[in-house]
Amino acid sequence: MDILIDSVNKLETILAHSGCEEVGVILDVKPDAVNCQFDWGACMTASFGGRSAEFVTSDPIRAQTKISFMFGAPLDTPAVRSAACAMINVATGFFCLSRVLHACPGPKHADCMRELGMAIKGKRILCIGSMPAIENAFPSQIVTDHKYADLVLINAEGIIDTKLGDLITEIKDSKRIICIGPSTAGVSRLQQIEHWCPYGTNL
Repeated sequence: MDILIDSVNKLETILAHSGCEEVGVILDVKPDAVNCQFDWGACMTASFGGRSAEFVTSDPIRAQTKISFMFGAPLDTPAVRSAACAMINVATGFFCLSRVLHACPGPKHADCMRELGMAIKGKRILCIGSMPAIENAFPSQIVTDHKYADLVLINAEGIIDTKLGDLITEIKDSKRIICIGPSTAGVSRLQQIEHWCPYGTNL
């Protein structure tokens, strides 16, 4: 299963006959954004219905589009998958399905890391997506094979991985799975996966 395509399908069902799927979405890049400490890349923003949300990616897109353009699309490149995530984030925020649309202010990073450290203490961690902040803070807990993990963390890079859905299907009954940061908020909500972003904002 492609978790991103499945999330788009779920969103299509939610928006059916609302007319909102035909409202314009503006994708842009916010060069001065303070990104979530668990992501790396450019902060791509999606604006829709007076709300905005973000997705951190190395393949940002600037465009004017519609949510409906995702429906039935193959979503077969990292850039398009990132754009789809940004639109999912803003749409779920607009419909109050998700409360986290933007990263926390930089001064909150230390509090977030400390609280996360308490939550994952003693756990063997598999990171889906590059997370230097986690890998450097908890080097003795990092594993590279899901068979040895107690906990799986998924960031923005990980959420667009085409193999993620199959992995989640395999481990969901035996491992704790946490999507981390604002970039993963929309998909995690639609997939009912635990989400960690205690200081993220909705503004």
